[in-house]
Amino acid sequence: MIHIIAHNDVDGIVCHSIAEIYAKTKQIKTRHYFVDYQSIISVFNELLKVISPEDKVIIADIGYEEYLISSFLVRYKRIAERTFWYDHHKWKEEAIKRISAISKEIIINENLCASEIIQNRLLPENEIAKQLAYIARAHDFYGKGFETEVFEQACKIQDVISSGFQKERIAEQFSGGILWSEEFETAHRKFQEVIRPKEIKKMEQTVTKYSVIITNDTIANIIAVFVSDVLSSKDIRAYLMEGKERDILIAVWPNGRIAYEIRNENFRQIIEKINSNFNGGGRGLAGGATYPQKINRKNFRSCFKKIIEVISK
Repeated sequence: MIHIIAHNDVDGIVCHSIAEIYAKTKQIKTRHYFVDYQSIISVFNELLKVISPEDKVIIADIGYEEYLISSFLVRYKRIAERTFWYDHHKWKEEAIKRISAISKEIIINENLCASEIIQNRLLPENEIAKQLAYIARAHDFYGKGFETEVFEQACKIQDVISSGFQKERIAEQFSGGILWSEEFETAHRKFQEVIRPKEIKKMEQTVTKYSVIITNDTIANIIAVFVSDVLSSKDIRAYLMEGKERDILIAVWPNGRIAYEIRNENFRQIIEKINSNFNGGGRGLAGGATYPQKINRKNFRSCFKKIIEVISK
């Protein structure tokens, strides 16, 4: 059996789909785990109970976080020894070496999305896998350099995911070459016409502005926002990163996930401070981290305050 552990956004679900295509070509059974940084440890605990010596584990689109790597190598050694890890987030070289020393394989390439890495490695000639990876890359790179219709399809797929559509069914259909369907269209419309407007209104009530002195002649204008689980980071980026007065966007989700983006390299040190204090990592001008506790509509401003305190030091 192949146990497939990957993120639950477009890139992650495409990784699941490509791994499923690969398993079908080898006539190997699969089990899928759709995770984020908060849930992956519980998946490791579950996997420890069922993993067999002949099983393989694929982890994709899950980046470097020190607590995750340390736990993986110590508490979950039986999993690590059977793991192939494919990722596109920024990793520390020392962490790559630690994983390489015990796992079957690790490939990190920041110039690709995770789907492209796994497609190149497992199914370099498969046309469906190529098409899926292309769509995932369009979504991960905000459509830059891609045909408009491809980026639009990628965004619609994210809508389907955010609508609550069963993720394993999405991966099942993708792996069978069905990249869009009537039920996908229905889920997309439901998200755009009902779910998203409702959640955007809730989010608007939490928007908080801060100004932080970076250097003697540089002030960072920050927008912080508390976001529901059904809205994606790209949703938030498109909505809030308009206007010259916004240099930095920080979004926080109920499970403690933090996503952030800066307008230019002048604010790079802010990302580095968040990364070092909240187990973060990223690529380019954006990144993600983990707040050490769950957030709700009563305590989100306290969370904002702690993040701003870190940035201000």
